[in-house]
Amino acid sequence: MNKILTIALLLFSVMAMAQNNGNSSLDSVYIYSKTEVTVEPANKVEVLPVPEEPKAPSIEFNYDFPAVSYKPRAVYSPIDPVFLKPEKGEDYFDNYVEIGFGNYLTTYLDARIHNTVDKYYTYGLSVQHHAASSSKNPSQALFSQNRIRAFGMRERGNTLSGEIDYQRNVVHYYGYMDSAEYELKDINQIYNDVNANLHWDTRKGGFDSDVDLDFNIFDKLQGKEFTVALENENKFRAGRGYFNLDLGGMFTSLDQGGNYNRTFIDVYPHFEFKVKKVDFDAGLLLTTFIDSNTSVFRPAARIKATTYLVPDKLRAFLGIDGGLQKNTMRDVSYENLFLGNNLEIRSPYEMLQLYVGMNGNFKRFVEYGLKMSQSFMRDQYLFVTDTNTFRNMQLVYDDFNVFTFTGELKLDINDNLDIGFVGKFYSYSGNTEDAAWQLPTYDVKVFATIRMMDKIYLTGSYYGISSRPAIDFAQNRNTLGAINDVNVGMEYRYKKNISGFINIQNLLNQRYQLWNHYRAQGFNLLAGVTFSL
Repeated sequence: MNKILTIALLLFSVMAMAQNNGNSSLDSVYIYSKTEVTVEPANKVEVLPVPEEPKAPSIEFNYDFPAVSYKPRAVYSPIDPVFLKPEKGEDYFDNYVEIGFGNYLTTYLDARIHNTVDKYYTYGLSVQHHAASSSKNPSQALFSQNRIRAFGMRERGNTLSGEIDYQRNVVHYYGYMDSAEYELKDINQIYNDVNANLHWDTRKGGFDSDVDLDFNIFDKLQGKEFTVALENENKFRAGRGYFNLDLGGMFTSLDQGGNYNRTFIDVYPHFEFKVKKVDFDAGLLLTTFIDSNTSVFRPAARIKATTYLVPDKLRAFLGIDGGLQKNTMRDVSYENLFLGNNLEIRSPYEMLQLYVGMNGNFKRFVEYGLKMSQSFMRDQYLFVTDTNTFRNMQLVYDDFNVFTFTGELKLDINDNLDIGFVGKFYSYSGNTEDAAWQLPTYDVKVFATIRMMDKIYLTGSYYGISSRPAIDFAQNRNTLGAINDVNVGMEYRYKKNISGFINIQNLLNQRYQLWNHYRAQGFNLLAGVTFSL
């Protein structure tokens, strides 16, 4: 026990020294894992999270806005906890249809149809739509999100599953210069996205193996991209622990007037074992990167140690992480929907991440978590505004260090009331750029759910995000104001298979800037019904 606490103190010292040794004193960045654009999910009730064992995946610096009406919630998602994992939504209906309407002439549809209970097979189809089309005025931040997905699974000893997914999403470059005049058709940005996935896993005699095969075709007005990826994770008992061998490969071809091909090959051996009361997972991620011009080798150590300071109540952890990120045009386009053309796509390299923290619970109704991390990044991208009349976005790259502190708290007051808080604070030092463009120094989230008589469900949330520095290629600088976003919702369950809902987003009616010159919609109301088939 004393050893793991001593190591934690040493890591804190290294983090502090690394932050002081940066080349410049700059603003902070927001750290998030990658998200994919989908239409807003149709969870009937927002269920609050429960603790899970902390993990330290490879960091990616994506900025997700709060649940605003400008885009479906899955696009600009709430601030996600590190320790508190959302519970699965309650399955009130088998096959269902959810329909809604709102101001900005918003239309919403979420439908799911699948086969009835079968011993071995599951298959079905889902359709989702969310759009705002109130006028031909570009400044109204209008959009259209559409998705259709077919899926199937066979569970008979081993599991075989697959899906085909098509998305068509439309936004507009409505942040164009005041001196210009455009109609909606002149500033369209249309995304066509086709995905296919095949998964197979087997569990036999202490040997586990998972195989994933993914295909993607991504198309927008300024480019086309094809990606294929294969991953294989293997785990088997070795002595008193488990040996893991994870293999992966990805090929992506980008056409923006000329082809740019990249290949990633991963080999990740790691060993899980226990020494007294401390659980370890130690290994080395070996990545080979090959593109049209060069070939490089990017190793990254990954070590995690976890132990209970108080059995089943308080867990402490620390570790080392890192790795090369496999960014695509699809990834960065979905992080910022207003990118221009001729993008330079690089692969950020997290040379080292040090992290330490603890999480736990007490009194049965209080759950909490704390985490600090220090990351050393190379070739990380930031978003900068172009000087063309559209004022769309381009990418710039920099090497920098990032310190992050996360605090989380959840209170289960009783069966009818849950309250939660998540706060994240960031400190950043870079090499060439003067600031972490369009990224905040902190974000906070407060959320609550009230259940009344098993009929009425009330939800509320507040998102606070700091001001953010912005710049364009002409070196014109400005500051994006802080975001204070309040959302409320109610669901009334009339019968077991029929319910109605009302969601109000951006209750304060603030048209804050999501990105430089691109503002969110104001007060937004969406109401509808959900019923089973």
